[in-house]
Amino acid sequence: MTSPRNGLPPKKLIAWGWDTNYPEKIQSHIRKMELMPWDGIVLGYFKANKAGKEEMFEWHCFGAHRFERSDLATTIETLKAIPFEKFTDNFLRYNVQPGDVDWFDDFSSIIHNARLWAEVARETGMKGWKFDVEDYQEKLFTWKKQKYASTKSFEEYAAQIRLRGKQIIEAIQEAYPDITLLLSFGASYVARQPHAARRLAELTDYGLQPAFITGLLEGAGPQVKLIDGQEHAYGHLTPEDYYRGYHGVRREALSLIPVELHEKYRNKMDVGVAMWANFQLSLPVTTDKFWPAHYLTPEDRLKLFEQNIYYAIKTTDEYFWLYSEQMGWWEEGYPSPTPAGALDAIRRSREKIIADEPLGFDLSPQVAEARRQ
Repeated sequence: MTSPRNGLPPKKLIAWGWDTNYPEKIQSHIRKMELMPWDGIVLGYFKANKAGKEEMFEWHCFGAHRFERSDLATTIETLKAIPFEKFTDNFLRYNVQPGDVDWFDDFSSIIHNARLWAEVARETGMKGWKFDVEDYQEKLFTWKKQKYASTKSFEEYAAQIRLRGKQIIEAIQEAYPDITLLLSFGASYVARQPHAARRLAELTDYGLQPAFITGLLEGAGPQVKLIDGQEHAYGHLTPEDYYRGYHGVRREALSLIPVELHEKYRNKMDVGVAMWANFQLSLPVTTDKFWPAHYLTPEDRLKLFEQNIYYAIKTTDEYFWLYSEQMGWWEEGYPSPTPAGALDAIRRSREKIIADEPLGFDLSPQVAEARRQ
């Protein structure tokens, strides 16, 4: 955690990856995990026992299945029993999956599940949700993929999705009035498209997503915190990338938000930022030879990692989240071992931010050359 900045909240680093799943494992190893230079984690893999069948709650919560507290009893008790000390800001994952209910159909199970999961987050001492709005299975936010697209216009679907977003957040805050919702990405993701505001109906994946964000924003009460987590920042490699990302959330996304909500957006939607450790470090197993970091020396990869943590922290309002796949920061045995020096790079970048020191090096020539490869 960085120090407070003239009354602004301190900057916090949240880890999410294969080694922050399974609450029972976290409960057993939390002291070792809290040696890591993080302020909290995203927890996932929540077992629910539904009619004798085990399901992962976060992959079935946004659909026709209605979950009851009894289905999650074991998971809830495990979450309550995790003895967090150093990690002060922890988030439960909640996905818009499986997405098998049309926006115009009966949405009661989804609204019920959202209220239930907000209750669980509050009761277990979590800061809130990692609200993952990525469309993994169905085309939730593509107009032409909707169930009634042949009879309902893009505008009709946008209005209905806005309503559903409003209903969902009203249910959430009824259970947890001061919840923090760390969205994987907000309207800034779509705003990156050229002339996005005029082309939403044509977009092949997320054209309806700004309507959902608008609904969340419209319904959010005074204590709720919304964060555009900029998952699309996974590919950032330079300081300029991070500053452009900040501008994208603060300014460009407004083109997709109704004018009457602009002031609320400015006051309510924080800028967050994401980093994918595998991409920055060009780690084995998940690496692709076309990733720019592949063409850097191991020493420069560590410098790139340090540089981009530094600028991610500088360009977030409060939360920066670090995602990793097939690797474990605190746990051995994953396909991609953590590179020597990576944890020290995190610590150095945070120390420089706290001390208000410059980064101290410039990788622009190396990154430019790597991008040309």
